[in-house]
Amino acid sequence: MSLVEGPINFNALAIRAGAGALVVLPVIAGLFARQAVAQTYPNSLIRIIVPYAAGGVTDSLARIIGAPVAEAVGQPVIVENRPGASSMLGMQACANAKPDGHTICVTVADSLSYNPQLFASLPYDPERSFAPVMRLALTNNLLVANAKTPFNSYKEMTAYAKANPGKLNWATWGPATLPDLYLRWVSSQAGVKIQAIPYKGGAAQANPAVYSGEADITYMGFGTAAPQIAAGAIKPLVAVGAKRSVFMPELPSLGEEGGDPGLQAYFGLFAPGGTPQPIVQRLNAEFTKALSTPQVQAFYKNSTLVAQANTPDEFAAFAKADREAAAKVFSSMGITPQSVPQ
Repeated sequence: MSLVEGPINFNALAIRAGAGALVVLPVIAGLFARQAVAQTYPNSLIRIIVPYAAGGVTDSLARIIGAPVAEAVGQPVIVENRPGASSMLGMQACANAKPDGHTICVTVADSLSYNPQLFASLPYDPERSFAPVMRLALTNNLLVANAKTPFNSYKEMTAYAKANPGKLNWATWGPATLPDLYLRWVSSQAGVKIQAIPYKGGAAQANPAVYSGEADITYMGFGTAAPQIAAGAIKPLVAVGAKRSVFMPELPSLGEEGGDPGLQAYFGLFAPGGTPQPIVQRLNAEFTKALSTPQVQAFYKNSTLVAQANTPDEFAAFAKADREAAAKVFSSMGITPQSVPQ
């Protein structure tokens, strides 16, 4: 005989259990409510906010991985670009959205690890305003220069910058972004002065500026850089990281050339803080499955991204550790929130 036959009689339970039922029943009711939420989710389109302009890798990743999710859940998945203010406009919109799983966001470490170190105040709390869903990818990156610049390696670039202070410029995605941080790191470590040119549209604007010669240097992913290197528009200077990249093993690493700050470059999926855990788990499951689809795997290969799916709890721990590591790096560089123009 089964333990429970027929529908549960909550009133009978309350009578038999006495005062204890006043505590137990709300818990039971809550469990049923959360299960019901998970079973009916999603019941409308899912909006992915990307805090960068259309055309960059973050935007492309959100669109590519959103397609198989839409097919799996039977609801449209759309991307909404909210660029500006070093990703703060888009992240604020995500944080303030209704926490029902129908608005989520895809971003990079800049938003939650670096902005807190550079800006005296943020329109969101990097930990409480978001529910981590999963890490989508880790990246392989390098520093590149326009093909017409008068140097062909990282060492030659720093030597030229020392001899010509302020003559070179560096395309960034604005303060607190990885290109900006590597400019600060290189300037500090090599003792050079290079002008920053911030592009509101992120990589979608900064990269073409270097291709055309409007800007001299920038930070870029291997997948984005490879065809432009082959076309002769840009040249590689150094691989970002402590070790050489498998995608271009002949290129020295920044660790070899004078030291790398050790900043993690990742893409992550977040929901607004307060999103019910069953919905967070459902999002994690659907996006993890999407990583194994042929179109997503092809995009990762072409973009030299490394799939790094994990659980919500694991990703939360990773994001927190990355933020703490970034704080130490920023401190070692003498960067404080007050040092950045607001």
